[in-house]
Amino acid sequence: MPKHSLKKPELLAPAQDWTSLRNITGLADAIYFGVKNYNMRAKAKNFERGELKEIAKFCHHQKPPLKAYLATNILIYDSELQDLEKLILEAKKAGIDAIIAHDLAVIKFAKCEKLQFHISTQANVSNVESAKFFEDIGAERIILARELSLKQIKLIKHHLTKTQIECFV
Repeated sequence: MPKHSLKKPELLAPAQDWTSLRNITGLADAIYFGVKNYNMRAKAKNFERGELKEIAKFCHHQKPPLKAYLATNILIYDSELQDLEKLILEAKKAGIDAIIAHDLAVIKFAKCEKLQFHISTQANVSNVESAKFFEDIGAERIILARELSLKQIKLIKHHLTKTQIECFV
């Protein structure tokens, strides 16, 4: 099994609007956010998709820079696929660092654009085989199921060679 070196964990914080994004500056390493209609935080204010470039620029110009992760972790229906594919392209062009997703169509779109993707906690990854599947298809990070014990998290991480893990605390 692979030997892992200890690295400083990345602290993420949710941003639902410009006020919350500005308040995160200097307190986190990265943000995750959604745009209207395309993330599980439906009750949050959410950004407009036209703000993607401005969000990425704001984050990347902080000292130290923030990473910007776009959450697209909703149920996707056939009627939404074409628009969602455009959103992924817009995110890539805007300089968004990664997409958070659980739907395989969204992951496919991200891969086609060579945009890093993180597997959402909505995928309920709770075992080694599921984690290895997502590692094998190129996930940069897996946000593990919230129900896992520390022992289960360690077991999954022990079997991954390239993919990072993320946990809610």
